[in-house]
Amino acid sequence: MRFPSAFFAFLGLGITAVASSPKQLGDFELTDQNAAARKYRFPKAKVTAMTVADQKGSDQLAPWIQRLYDRYGERIDIDGVADVSMIPKSFRGLVREVFRKRLTHSVMLDWDGSVVRRFGYERGLANIYVIDRRGCIVMRVAGPVNPAVEQELFQAIDRAIADRQGK
Repeated sequence: MRFPSAFFAFLGLGITAVASSPKQLGDFELTDQNAAARKYRFPKAKVTAMTVADQKGSDQLAPWIQRLYDRYGERIDIDGVADVSMIPKSFRGLVREVFRKRLTHSVMLDWDGSVVRRFGYERGLANIYVIDRRGCIVMRVAGPVNPAVEQELFQAIDRAIADRQGK
């Protein structure tokens, strides 16, 4: 028997899958841990799996990201935004250094929280968004990896890849 993700959320397992009418994200620009500008402009050539988390939620990201890379490789863009809006300005350099030492891939740092607010992310959890080529958020998953929710996420990505109108 397959239980809907709402059942797991009801049990307090911190797992949610939301697929509602698509929300247009819009273009944005942030810098990463190396202070390099990262621009997100739509439409894009590829579907995006975007991870969004604060410090607490970041502990849940690695398994999600690994599963996305294992299944899709270079067929989709896999990117991340870190909510670092709670960090005082005087500590930003230190935070960038910690990110540089811990991560080899680029992570966009949202110092004022303006971009993560657009996503409507859930604090304290890993948030994974499926963004179609037009920049519409077509699905959000929040919480640790769960096989049933993982399959819903993959199905949403597969649909977004197959949607040639999303160019």
